[in-house]
Amino acid sequence: MADNITEDLCKICDGRIECAPTAILLISLVHALYGHIGEGPDYFGNNQQELIKSQYKAKGIGYNRPQSQHKTKGYTRPQTSKYRYLEEEDRENEDFDMEYDFIVVGGGTAGCVVASRLSENRKWNVLLIEAGPEEPKMALIPGLTSEFKGSSLDWQYSMRPKKGFCQNQGSRGCEVVQGRVLGGTSTINEMAYMRGNPADYDEWALNGNEGWSFSKVLPYFKYSEGNYDKDISKNKFYHSTQGPLDVGRYPYVDENVDILLSAFNELGYNYTDINGRKQLGFMRVQTFSYYGERVSAYTAFIDPIRKLRSNIDIITQAFVTKILIEERRDVLRAAGVVFLKDGTTKTVKASKEVILSAGAINSPKILMQSGIGPSEYLEYLGIKVFSNLPVGGNFQDHLSVCLPVIKLTKTATTAKFPQKINDITTFYSKGTGPLSANFQVVAFYESSISDILGTPDIEFRFKGHYSNMYYDRIDVCTSLLTPKSRGQIVLNASDPIFGSPLIYPNFLKNPTDEKKILEGLKEVVKLFDTEGFKDAKYEFDPRPILNNECRSHDRVSESFWACIIRQFSAPLHNYVGTCKMGPSTDPEAIVDSSLRVYGIVNLRVVDASIMPTIPRGSTAAPVIMIAEKASDLIKTTWY
Repeated sequence: MADNITEDLCKICDGRIECAPTAILLISLVHALYGHIGEGPDYFGNNQQELIKSQYKAKGIGYNRPQSQHKTKGYTRPQTSKYRYLEEEDRENEDFDMEYDFIVVGGGTAGCVVASRLSENRKWNVLLIEAGPEEPKMALIPGLTSEFKGSSLDWQYSMRPKKGFCQNQGSRGCEVVQGRVLGGTSTINEMAYMRGNPADYDEWALNGNEGWSFSKVLPYFKYSEGNYDKDISKNKFYHSTQGPLDVGRYPYVDENVDILLSAFNELGYNYTDINGRKQLGFMRVQTFSYYGERVSAYTAFIDPIRKLRSNIDIITQAFVTKILIEERRDVLRAAGVVFLKDGTTKTVKASKEVILSAGAINSPKILMQSGIGPSEYLEYLGIKVFSNLPVGGNFQDHLSVCLPVIKLTKTATTAKFPQKINDITTFYSKGTGPLSANFQVVAFYESSISDILGTPDIEFRFKGHYSNMYYDRIDVCTSLLTPKSRGQIVLNASDPIFGSPLIYPNFLKNPTDEKKILEGLKEVVKLFDTEGFKDAKYEFDPRPILNNECRSHDRVSESFWACIIRQFSAPLHNYVGTCKMGPSTDPEAIVDSSLRVYGIVNLRVVDASIMPTIPRGSTAAPVIMIAEKASDLIKTTWY
């Protein structure tokens, strides 16, 4: 435990709950039972300046950040490049510190799966490199999920601020949640198990990605799934009970969950298995959990085999700066990677493949740092270009509008301190109670301008305001499942390697996106007319959403709701698309249908970034499916 426990505990509080003595005592008990998150990784040790300089070779002036910049095409670029990135000739006589058959960059949702599956072949040596720490035991508590955002388990990125969305975030821009820990975002996300709609994958296949139709990917969903929910798993066509990934539902269900489910039923929605034949409808969501504890990609795929297989090595708190590209006989080949750890630079060789699984933000960042990306911008940064590809484009996410407008009276779950202490001990001893659950109610709605008949384009989910354990107000979240708008990720010109990438989401750029969200908002407020809401004395309380310019609008007008969308829109943290999969005829494609990077031999991208379009639902389950399929593709190549 840290020396200054009070300071660490107040960081956990994060301003969302009063950091009073009772709160400190409460979280102290959690820390005593489960440990604490700790500080962020220190890649440099005492050699920060020297290590940074070693990654940049300046043109006669030494390492320095560009002072004069101007805007071009949505990104910031220096007028005069101060950098010459380490090029191939600088490493002609490079001595590799280690050599493996496969190097997996990123120990997140996809990387854990790929590393585990490849290490099944005991003749292959596999290295898994993760920028974050080991998965802390505290991350397994579903009720604490909201506390991990912005912590040291998160990359703590943000999007470029714009006036058209996320206005309530002020000058900070939209928050970005991306896991920096073994298990990646699956260690800090909301744990929802959603596959999307069959139409999502059929569309991928129709656009030239052979082998990615729903009928082809369903076996990979089932291969990983270990569904222990008897009501769901009895459907053997869509579900499996044999995989390593536990899927079920939380053991704790408070009164508000049943009220919300009943209200949707009253509105005429059908109760459905959203991962089965029909996605339209509502359900108590399936989750990555096992009887009240989180199941991340790490706990499912790496932890059980880590000590049993001598052919897999895992390096944590290691920052990958570059993929090494060799040029031999006019063929470009991924030869290895360079990373920083504990104040030293290491170079590792891959005799077979480098597999990039750093996520939809960091995978394009690493590719661009390595000279794979849009040539014009990389040349301005002084980075040698190996393959001119539109890396970082096609950025997508589910834009969500969460409104804390359901005020509770008789069904509030707020509790006094002694009850909270009791809940912690109950969870520790039995795995039940409020700490064993996260949000649970989800519904899928088809708008009047849906692209494909019978498929949803709006999702509703309900969360306890600031907490899914103790709350007296519920957030109603309306999310766009089929965005038309596309964003972009580019390197930070001031510091391409160590600086946070610039994320331009371009939310709501396509007017269809706002129209669909607006229709969703109008639909979900109908819940207040149900007898279920009235009997539970749910009150529509608009005061929390009117402390802004929207209060000047007529509250039943479309201009009012458009203002609300601008104020309260936020990403749902399902980032995809920045290393798009597509045929060679697709000018936006980065990887082919086997996830191999165009123009570079022995380099694949395996994570959410390869998705051509975003699935209709949370992306963790699709990412695991992608990793399962990619593992088979890699095995087929090298057997």
